[in-house]
Amino acid sequence: MVLSTLNQSFAFHASPESFISTRLQNLSVNDPDLVSSAASRQKIIQAAILNRKVHIISSYELCKSILLGDGTTLDGHGHSNSESPVPGESKSSNDSTRSDLDTFAVGPAYHQLMADFFPPPNILLEDAGIHATNKERWKQQLSTFPADVTPLIRDITRAHLSTFCEGSSIDLYENLKDLSWKILLGVFLNLSPEDEAYSTIEKAQETLLRGQFSLFPVAVNMPFWQSPRSKGIKARHDLLPMLREQVDKQQSSCPLLRQQKIGKDEMSSHCLLFTSSIANKALASLLTATIMNLFLLPGPTPLAAIVRSHPSDMRGSLLESILLETERLSPPVVGVMRRVQRDIDLSLPETEDRHRVPAGCDVWLYLAGANRDPAVFSDAEKFMFDRFMASDMPRGFAFGFGNKTCLGSEIVHQIVSVVATEMIDTEITLHGNVSDYGVKGWLGWETGVPPSAFASDLKQLPCQRPRKPVHVSVGSASTDRED
Repeated sequence: MVLSTLNQSFAFHASPESFISTRLQNLSVNDPDLVSSAASRQKIIQAAILNRKVHIISSYELCKSILLGDGTTLDGHGHSNSESPVPGESKSSNDSTRSDLDTFAVGPAYHQLMADFFPPPNILLEDAGIHATNKERWKQQLSTFPADVTPLIRDITRAHLSTFCEGSSIDLYENLKDLSWKILLGVFLNLSPEDEAYSTIEKAQETLLRGQFSLFPVAVNMPFWQSPRSKGIKARHDLLPMLREQVDKQQSSCPLLRQQKIGKDEMSSHCLLFTSSIANKALASLLTATIMNLFLLPGPTPLAAIVRSHPSDMRGSLLESILLETERLSPPVVGVMRRVQRDIDLSLPETEDRHRVPAGCDVWLYLAGANRDPAVFSDAEKFMFDRFMASDMPRGFAFGFGNKTCLGSEIVHQIVSVVATEMIDTEITLHGNVSDYGVKGWLGWETGVPPSAFASDLKQLPCQRPRKPVHVSVGSASTDRED
């Protein structure tokens, strides 16, 4: 039993896509009545991951309903048929009226992964009423932030692109990860690579991430050895006063503090997350996928050149469609977790099937799979750059959905948009060949890509990216036209 659980944990961390697909394939052989080929992605898969019972969901509508908390995920009548109340409460006639937001809790699901590294106050781990109240405060605090920092993002991007030499070769992901650090530490902490604190915070954040995602989840301190988790917790202790110092240096009128809805203690605590290594990797992941689509997508004309050829007043809507399609197919984070607080029946919208999830179990919303649900998106696995030119097209879940949408979704989208625009406007061109089948599947350039290719060609945790370096050569549009 222990070995089986460990094997499932390691298989899941190696490639969630391969793990889920393999479970579906095994189920179709052992119990073919439960899985149809047309609806395989919409089924709920059970597994034991890191000693937790997990129900993995990849139906778009079911993920949306759980994230939104509208009650339609339950038994079809808006209530849960609960056999036991939430722990610590007595059962009452009002239990059936409680919302999904109370039923699917974030804090308990992420406690082991997050609490030691991102302590309160942390809106990410809050639930129900306290989260709604604080989310509204944060929305007001950040309401003008993306627009206010756009000039700084543009300046940082232009300075970074100025280091590109025509004819040189770069590792695309590593280069964009470097740019991501510059932008995140610049807009949140007003730091540049020349500042001593810049490299200190970057290194400490990377140590924290290694501890957070270590498969040895125990803090061990010995005279000659510390576990990765212990080192990560120490990095958090070191980071908090450094972040507070940087926040204190900023004027109250600066973009981050201007709205004065959040105090400096709370802001410093959240800057631990805003400038985290996982935030950096997520931004670098989305930038990499976007730039690959703009410059390396196979075809007679690169997408970047197509955008350039449009009148300036039409470029924005076309680029926005490309960004949204990239977010749909290649979200940085493949899924989010919730812990069920009471026994509940989940029902798939497309079928009459119901699935009992006992209280205390986790549901893992596999958003990367939900974004490719053929019940919602035509040619769901295919990259179609103009898909989101249609105003009624439902968006993917790159940043979650509903009230628990990622707090940084707007600033991340703005960063990617500014970087892409600058690369298009400066007439940079990138040339390279993407041969890995799993990477093509991740981007939507190929359909029907087998799970084994995703497993061999992609890293999916903590954020998705090509496993091997993607080397590109730098050119210019003017030189290409002459050639």
